[in-house]
Amino acid sequence: MFLLGVSLSFLCRNKWYLTPFIPFLIALCVYFLLTPYALAIDYKYKKVDDFQTLENFETVEAFETSFGGYIQDCLDNTYGGTGGIPCLIADQIWDRQLNNYYNKLLFKLDRKGKDLLKKSQQEWIQSRDLALKFNSHLLDIRFKNEEGTMFLLMRAEDADSASVPMAKQRALLLKSWLESISNDHNFDF
Repeated sequence: MFLLGVSLSFLCRNKWYLTPFIPFLIALCVYFLLTPYALAIDYKYKKVDDFQTLENFETVEAFETSFGGYIQDCLDNTYGGTGGIPCLIADQIWDRQLNNYYNKLLFKLDRKGKDLLKKSQQEWIQSRDLALKFNSHLLDIRFKNEEGTMFLLMRAEDADSASVPMAKQRALLLKSWLESISNDHNFDF
């Protein structure tokens, strides 16, 4: 902006006939500087419920592709910074799957199985939360001296890369347990 002011000042002193265009030139520069932020605000973010569940796909890869394309499109069209943070929904999508399989499995188990599953889930949540707390500590150190919204997005992406595999792994484990008892007639209660 400083260079714009110096350039406009120079033009006005040497080319008096350009003076009426200065407000237009300033408005044009402001428009080009602010347009990416305005477009990020207008981006149509999706919610987790806007995506199909894993049961609707032949493979895990096809499922991840279904929301991975959205995440990339969202990041590409929100122009970085904090506008891109709501794009990082893979963890929420896998968490929905995890809860879905947990509830279905819980429904199929006898009392002892339910108690064991609940205890297993509670301990997994404690372990996951501790791992994420440690990861957050490391990210605080890594981004300690960084300023700007770009680094907030980078930190969020790094945090997401730690949480997504944990939720995915647990969801797939619960899914495999559910499938094993659904296919075994000895589990008819």
